[in-house]
Amino acid sequence: MSSTGRPVGRPKKKNTLLEEARDFRDAKALKDKPLTARLYLAGQALAGLLSGRQGSVRVDDVKREAYDWADHMLDDD
Repeated sequence: MSSTGRPVGRPKKKNTLLEEARDFRDAKALKDKPLTARLYLAGQALAGLLSGRQGSVRVDDVKREAYDWADHMLDDD
């Protein structure tokens, strides 16, 4: 108890569980990022690269390689 005689601890929640879930969803929502041709092709390349790999892979290396493939596909020779 505090010096005023009131209990100390967690304040009462004003939000219902549904409101709390909505607040969490809104706080964690991904920002809208347009799907460019480069991002699409990198995703497709990534799927192909990962399907042929066995064991663990370094994420940075695979990501770089997927973007390299996407850039290569977008090049106008």
